[in-house]
Amino acid sequence: MSPVARRYLVALATLLITAGVLEGIRAISAASPAYTPNFETLPLRIADYEGESIEVDQSIFNFLGADAMLERLYTGPEGTVSATLIYGAHWRNVHSPAGCYPAQGWLIVNSETVEVPAPHNSPTPENIQAQLIRVSKEDQQRLAMFVFCHPGGTTSDWTWQTVNVLFGQIFSQRGAGGVIIILRTDPMPNLAVAQRRLEQFLAEVYPYAVGFWYEDSAKE
Repeated sequence: MSPVARRYLVALATLLITAGVLEGIRAISAASPAYTPNFETLPLRIADYEGESIEVDQSIFNFLGADAMLERLYTGPEGTVSATLIYGAHWRNVHSPAGCYPAQGWLIVNSETVEVPAPHNSPTPENIQAQLIRVSKEDQQRLAMFVFCHPGGTTSDWTWQTVNVLFGQIFSQRGAGGVIIILRTDPMPNLAVAQRRLEQFLAEVYPYAVGFWYEDSAKE
């Protein structure tokens, strides 16, 4: 076989393999969710904070391509904490607040990775890997903490989350998807106090955000 013919065969084989991979991803992405989150079980009272459910903005829900979403506002003696839970069954349904804030005119003042100890009722034993960001816009400031969740653990990195969800679709829990937890609060003069408040909330929220992956109620 001539070198030219060999190159054509290699190119053709590469093209066919690439097409097959893309078709496999497309088929996986089109699959129906295999799990139904039970976000509503999240307690309305966390520590000294009382929560109320906020109606989800349908335009945001559609933009995210979400399959389930919960918005809560908790009010307590030291201000408010808002909690957002978003579930997407496919690897594409993942958006990072680190990119959303600048798009809305906020300046990221500081960003760091933090570990929150797993609560006693956590379905996963490892610490929760979260991202803490402080943002500002004009005279406003906000502290936010977010974490990407997938069956078996968490990550603060958007890229690793997409990989975990995609590989999970292929090799383990097909249709499981991923969850993002977003917590926000006014930072107040004492940033350390505000951070501890978000860490406390994250430890409380996490088991309710991901518990549906570990129950027998998953659809066959």
